[in-house]
Amino acid sequence: MNYVPINGLRMLAVESGILFAAFVIAYISLRFLHPEPDGPRWLAWVLGSNLRSVLLVIAVALIGRALLLPAVGIPSPRINDEYSYLLMADTFSHHRLTNPTPPAWQHFETFHVNMTPTYHSKYPVAQGPALAFGQVVFHQSWIGIYLTTALLCGAICWCLQAFLPPGWALLGGLLAVVRIALLSYWMNSYWGGSMAALGGALALGAVVRLFQPELTNRRRSAVACVFAIALLILATSRPYEGLAFSIPLLVYFGYKLTRAWVRREIKLRSTVLPVVVIGTAGLALMGYYNQRTTGNPLLLPHILNERTYSPLPLFLWQRAKPALTFHDPVFEKFFRVTEEGYGYEKTKSISGLIGVESSRFLSDWFFYVGPALSFPVLLGFLASVRQPRMRIAVSAALAMALALALCIYTMAHYAAPATVVVYLFAVEGLRYLWQQRDAGERAFVLAVCLTVVVSSLTRQTGSTAMNAVFTFRDARKWVARQLDTQPGKQLVLVSYDLQRHYPGNELVHNGADFNSEKILWARSKGRDNDRELCQTYSDRTFWSVNTDDVNVSLTPLDLCKHP
Repeated sequence: MNYVPINGLRMLAVESGILFAAFVIAYISLRFLHPEPDGPRWLAWVLGSNLRSVLLVIAVALIGRALLLPAVGIPSPRINDEYSYLLMADTFSHHRLTNPTPPAWQHFETFHVNMTPTYHSKYPVAQGPALAFGQVVFHQSWIGIYLTTALLCGAICWCLQAFLPPGWALLGGLLAVVRIALLSYWMNSYWGGSMAALGGALALGAVVRLFQPELTNRRRSAVACVFAIALLILATSRPYEGLAFSIPLLVYFGYKLTRAWVRREIKLRSTVLPVVVIGTAGLALMGYYNQRTTGNPLLLPHILNERTYSPLPLFLWQRAKPALTFHDPVFEKFFRVTEEGYGYEKTKSISGLIGVESSRFLSDWFFYVGPALSFPVLLGFLASVRQPRMRIAVSAALAMALALALCIYTMAHYAAPATVVVYLFAVEGLRYLWQQRDAGERAFVLAVCLTVVVSSLTRQTGSTAMNAVFTFRDARKWVARQLDTQPGKQLVLVSYDLQRHYPGNELVHNGADFNSEKILWARSKGRDNDRELCQTYSDRTFWSVNTDDVNVSLTPLDLCKHP
């Protein structure tokens, strides 16, 4: 694979070692030195206001990642998915929803992008505006990721405040900061799950608050608006998984609403009206976006891309698709490697399916939970099952798990809508242990928190399973540096050594406006076919790039001068 997660066994060994050492130190401190540690005064001031706690979490996320800039820097895109999201952001930055299909589009065909009927990213729309905001306001798309990931951590704290005492909710938000907002790929790339996780945290926190009896009608309407907007974020970031996470919340909403309305405890216009109005407007806008991109208000760009390119069905109950014909052999290899990587053939037998599902579960568990938080999360889950006020979170988590189990292939961030429940269960488990008031239990709580911090700040161990390393040379960046010094506009014709090239390491990615791009990247399809580009792109200097992912050659072409 081109994107390699940190080894799970090494992660287990390292975090276990850190946890043991931290436990010994904490136990000795609590048993003999500071049996009843007092919190600082500033912490009491922060906990005096839910808003101050949320703002503190956001500030820690922003400042913490900013302090890492000298060491980590601003990420460069490497994954096909990232370039697709950046295309969406660039499209929005040019004040349009999609782009006309470029001339000779077969040369510019690339992964996760639809070329017809319009030229646009296949992905749901939510992350695009965040990236476009960063591009327009700060001239750096990553700022959108930076801000939304910090907001996610604050939203997790805000959601936990509806279930837990203020101090424990603050702890959950800070744990999210160190695991997500510092060195994870959610913060340090242009894809990931921050936007969907933000929607999940806001939706769960809002629906629980919505029926609190002490709310005024104005405040209830505001919370209902947050709930509706959160549902739209889920629908426009991870539609399938967001729907799975939302169903228990909507059932809870309907049940509580019916009871409250029968008892005349709330007015429908303060709860139902905001949800209906915002939801209807959001669905209409989604249909309009689909109409502009795919030509059909009910056809998502992602589904169009799946029909055009992917030979794999989306769900376990679907039959395999008929053989597809690709314009380029790189596409055929890409989907063959994808099929092998996700173990599609194994899902056709019971034993193979069990193996695939087990592997997915363990991978997601290491990503979201990790060794140090495993016992607190399990304990918190069991404690939550027994508490009526927590069962909504349990239901949402189980619905998400079932939805993912039905998919042919998944990745860690597919479960992002349920991120908040991981921290809810973790903190509930830690709180239960702390309430035992024994030095051993409290030392374990402190040791877990310290282990999460230490391992998350160590890029090659522990919770940095959320980190990943791209194993190939960045040939695209190298070529761009060579051509940036050339006068005028350039067009690069890319060809690969198909025996050695990994198709995920793709060079052919372009922005939204072909006319303004200094460098256009195109697929070479042989000299005769490449010559068709000369008339349309006659203002550009042509170059040839050949790579096997290790070696790269860049040579000028006289393709258009000598027909």
